[in-house]
Amino acid sequence: MKAKYPAGVALIVAGVVIAFKGAMEANQSLVNAGIGGVFLGVVVLSFSTSDHIKYDAFRTVFNPYVVLTRNLTNSLGLGGKSVYIPPYDNMPDGGVFVPLHDDFDLDLARFDDRTVFLTDSGREREMGLLLVPLGRDLVRMYEEYSGMDLAGAGLGAVESVSAVLRSLGLAKSVDVEEEGDEIRVYVGGVKVREFCSRECERIACPVCSSIMLSISKALNELIVVEEIDFNDRFVEISARKLGGVDSWM
Repeated sequence: MKAKYPAGVALIVAGVVIAFKGAMEANQSLVNAGIGGVFLGVVVLSFSTSDHIKYDAFRTVFNPYVVLTRNLTNSLGLGGKSVYIPPYDNMPDGGVFVPLHDDFDLDLARFDDRTVFLTDSGREREMGLLLVPLGRDLVRMYEEYSGMDLAGAGLGAVESVSAVLRSLGLAKSVDVEEEGDEIRVYVGGVKVREFCSRECERIACPVCSSIMLSISKALNELIVVEEIDFNDRFVEISARKLGGVDSWM
């Protein structure tokens, strides 16, 4: 076994433990540090193989993340679908908010990169879980590869993420369609299909999360996931634009 393989696994395990501890203590800094550790583990494992991340490595990478996030949302009884938030002053890297219910409201002025649980609001519609998505670091890789900042670049720029995902063996293609406020995303050749489920409508895997965060950043709008469908060829994500940050302050 290559030395990189156990090193990658160790980074992922440590990242999950730190992220879980941060979530339990409502410490966003620890959550972010844990997410960073998981991502570094992904990178180490991706370069420890020839062309693609091996299937057993995928399981090692994604299973702890999936278990952690789904346990969090289930234990909190969150029934809403994820809302992707573009970068703004309070959250320079953007974020993902999982509301308590589908009938939700947001006050972005109350959000910051140290907040995890929003339970102190007098309005139940504003309660939920606020996280920096694991896909955040993949977004940075997309921008480094393309040599541009995705902020306000439009949906056309998002499809350039395909090259990075292919190089890491994470997915084969990304196609985005826009019609009014509706957005459809087709992600072809996603490796970890065994984790694809309706749970992804609340917290997606790093691949789909990074794509949705890229779309939110490129449009400079909040994006809510409405439905995720799966077939043999691709993952289809139906989403809707919710307006810019200013309309939710």
